[in-house]
Amino acid sequence: MKRSFVGLAVVSIALLVLIPFSYSQLNAAPSQYQSSEQSNINFEERERGEVKLANKENPQLSKGEVVQATSSFMDQLIQDTSSQYEVKNYDSMKAYKESFSDLAEPEVVDKFVDRYYEERDGNLYIIPTETPAWFQIAEDYEQETTEDGNILITQTNQTELDGEYTIKFELQLKDSGQPYIMDIQYE
Repeated sequence: MKRSFVGLAVVSIALLVLIPFSYSQLNAAPSQYQSSEQSNINFEERERGEVKLANKENPQLSKGEVVQATSSFMDQLIQDTSSQYEVKNYDSMKAYKESFSDLAEPEVVDKFVDRYYEERDGNLYIIPTETPAWFQIAEDYEQETTEDGNILITQTNQTELDGEYTIKFELQLKDSGQPYIMDIQYE
């Protein structure tokens, strides 16, 4: 009897500790969850010895690094808005575009931001539509090095909304070793 009471007490304490933590994870913003997931991918790959950090001499990216580069861009592209579609964190197109400076070339940013956002009455608004067809974490992709030493990531996907599409990311390694998006093309 005493043993079952102690066991019940231990289980109860464990539940009291775990339930609030689990609830907070369920309510985490999608970008926070995705970043955590990306960190786990990088950590797991590194733990298995599968990651050789990309550099100018070894321009091969791990899956975690590819996911980090593509997801960071998409996370920045998707902004919090009011019920009237006004962007909460940026007042101008210029300021919003500058926020991508560590992620992608200005021409790439212009192509996406100009399609999904507009500036009106001194405020920035999202144009209500679907997000672009994008890199799918669970799908395979090809990686090759271009003649100029950049990394080309090619992935073919099929979704109900977009049908079949191929997306190509041309990435360049910054001096810090971080991938930087030079171009995005669809076929």
